[in-house]
Amino acid sequence: MKLGLDTYSYRHAAGLWDYVPRENPAMSVDHFVQKAADLDLDGLQLADARHLDSLEYGYVSELRRKAEGLGLYVEVGTGGTNPEHLESMVRAAHVLASPVVRTFVGKARPTTSQEMEHVISEAASEIRQVLPVCERYGIEVAIENHQDLTTEELLSLLELVDSQWVGICFDTGNSLALLDDPLESARAFGPLVRTVHLKDYQVAARSDGFCLIGCALGDGVVDLRAILEVLSREAPEANLNIEAYIGKHPVPALEEDYLRRLSETSAASLGRTLRLVRDRGLPREPKLLAERPAPEADILAAEDNVVARSVHWARRALERLGRESPGE
Repeated sequence: MKLGLDTYSYRHAAGLWDYVPRENPAMSVDHFVQKAADLDLDGLQLADARHLDSLEYGYVSELRRKAEGLGLYVEVGTGGTNPEHLESMVRAAHVLASPVVRTFVGKARPTTSQEMEHVISEAASEIRQVLPVCERYGIEVAIENHQDLTTEELLSLLELVDSQWVGICFDTGNSLALLDDPLESARAFGPLVRTVHLKDYQVAARSDGFCLIGCALGDGVVDLRAILEVLSREAPEANLNIEAYIGKHPVPALEEDYLRRLSETSAASLGRTLRLVRDRGLPREPKLLAERPAPEADILAAEDNVVARSVHWARRALERLGRESPGE
């Protein structure tokens, strides 16, 4: 299994989402390629199509040349299931020699199971329209468990699509946001996994539920070692892309509206998750640097530190699996 960097690990430095650096230039795709090389990784996954300044052949092929010159793989990432957009990303993936295009459904969770069935059916219909292009270029679409679909719902989506060209991008932490057990998700997804976001979370209680707090790998509550054992057996060809970032995600698991949107969630799932928060949660929710606010240099340094520690943890974990350490 190869070890790479998911670019969302540098959410603040990239400036594409909810934070824009003002004192430093935002990290470009060239910066990310060099960062993966400097960390002695095997490659990287581009978390957002906006990393690419163009989808023109010349630009994309030059990026491939740079990555290959450094011995790196590049995986293409985007969001949504719009067929026209996904087709363009499949073509870019072909030029980049990316075996997958990672995406996610990304729709807000409705309040009834019937409405959720419609969301899944609509996504399946759109993805099926992309299959001829996937087959033509030999590129798979990897749909992420993006805190939008439960494990069961994502599996039902793949069953509806019913194609060898569609699999899963398994995020090892995201299952917690929908009260699924990440280890059980890994077992359920098994050989359907095509690529991985290697992520950990700390948790802290809130009056309305709990908060997921991004952290370095090994510092959180996700049983990553057991998950890696499952993936090494079931999906040994999947690249492990580290997604370790400094951020928060509130989960209002005790709110009636939240539970209505998880109508199939059992009392056992809710109880198990809340026990995890009680037994392994932080004594209090920390205030992140970006919330204080802190100097930009401190925020970017903290981000870099979390990534570096995560790379170190992942290498040691892979060594314990009896595999050659990536990058050596």
